[in-house]
Amino acid sequence: MAKMSAENEIEMRICDYLRRHGRSTVQDIFKELKLEKSTVNRHLYSLQASKQVFKTVEDNKRPVWDLVESMNDEQKAKPEQIKPEMTRDAIEEKHVKDLLKSGGLKASHIASKLGQQTQSTNKLLYGLMEKGEVRKCSKSHMWTLKNDQERNGSGSDRKLTSVSGMSQTFDVIEELGDGGYGFVCKVKHKIDDKIYAVKRVEFNSEAEPEVKALARLDHPNIVRYFTCWPDSDNWMSNQETNEKSNTTGSSTDTDDTNERSASDDDVADDEDDDDDDVSDDVTLGMESLTFTESTSAAKASGQCDPTNHRTYLFIQMEFCEGGTLTSWIGERNYRGKQRIALEIHRIFYEISSGVEYIHSNNLIHRDLKPDNILFNDGKVKIGDFGLVAAQKNPSGDPIERSKRKGTPTYMSPEQENLRNYDEKTDIFPLGLMWFEMLWKISSGMERAEIWTNLRNQKLPDQFCERYPAENKFIEKMLSVTPEDRPHVKDIRLNLETFFSLHQNSLSQKTI
Repeated sequence: MAKMSAENEIEMRICDYLRRHGRSTVQDIFKELKLEKSTVNRHLYSLQASKQVFKTVEDNKRPVWDLVESMNDEQKAKPEQIKPEMTRDAIEEKHVKDLLKSGGLKASHIASKLGQQTQSTNKLLYGLMEKGEVRKCSKSHMWTLKNDQERNGSGSDRKLTSVSGMSQTFDVIEELGDGGYGFVCKVKHKIDDKIYAVKRVEFNSEAEPEVKALARLDHPNIVRYFTCWPDSDNWMSNQETNEKSNTTGSSTDTDDTNERSASDDDVADDEDDDDDDVSDDVTLGMESLTFTESTSAAKASGQCDPTNHRTYLFIQMEFCEGGTLTSWIGERNYRGKQRIALEIHRIFYEISSGVEYIHSNNLIHRDLKPDNILFNDGKVKIGDFGLVAAQKNPSGDPIERSKRKGTPTYMSPEQENLRNYDEKTDIFPLGLMWFEMLWKISSGMERAEIWTNLRNQKLPDQFCERYPAENKFIEKMLSVTPEDRPHVKDIRLNLETFFSLHQNSLSQKTI
């Protein structure tokens, strides 16, 4: 909690500075606040992702930052200045690339600058390398940015179209997201002309639980799964391959963009611990969902080595065109769109119904947050099952899990600190989201203060006065002790009892 409070304090200081001084550059802010430039940059992009600040750049000058609440009408008419859908992974990748603009750096040095563990930084670097944006020198272990010519053909366009299983079946419309847990794009099927979302993840032991859970779940409040398939892609572009072959046997210091051995001083001990809860327990009853013997044989024989091909798993899912709960909340908080209590309770009721169904199938989602709550055809859809896990093993015993799997802002205390936890870990973020849907938070400073208190089971007095019934439920959901939190079924039943969805009076109260 101390680390979280320190992070929040920095963002509060930045917002306070902008409120007093208005439009400012990074240099203005870090000099005044006596902080590292990289620290200020990191927090500014975090505040931008939560739509607290926005950035403008004119005539190749330094970016200028200001509070969203200070935007004039002309700026508000240009929503591209605010990036509500920017994910935490995208923000952190931007921080890494900003640091590399000054020259080559080791992963450990980048991690130190960003205040991260080297393990987290390595994940970001190898993700950027997969996109063709950075490379690594095999001798010095230094990471550098690729220039425009080197990136040509190695970025998202190539990633979207070069894989045979994609290009033969779908027309790619646009990239929807790209982060540590996979790459997602919006596609149109060439035969049925329907729009889908296709997620691409690296085909390893952590990929199968997600697709097997999706295939097993069939509920109106869960993103619909259609099919999946393994496929491979050239890990290096043709240009990189030619460069590598031309320098084979040379003593010249070459860029080994594929080296990821345990002997690397930046990589050793930095890979994720095997997540014991990602196991066959998730796949009970899913024997029919198997993968070809040739794929497994290829992986075992080394044919999927990065210097040759890398195998991916492609997951075809329902495309949700209504956006995310993050955007829904942002429109109310920063664009003045009113929300009625009836609408809020209906949305939360559907979220609870979806989570109840997940839990009834002996699963835990582990990454519930507004980014993973989607809307489509007037229905709420829970998505992103990349961290799904079984509640218990086949014998009914608890499963020892890896710590800190999930999103720190929303994960429960036990998910952050313990290895043993159950489905009650999903109740904690549900409480946070219900509060966030009901209560307007207008600034970064306000959010930082409220969020810290919420995670300590302290709700604002005004909220308690205005929403006495909701307050009681949310307070229980945010209990530090998991046993004190209600089951999601009880939450849903209480929603039906205390907040009748047919109660006309609710529709008159705006939030």
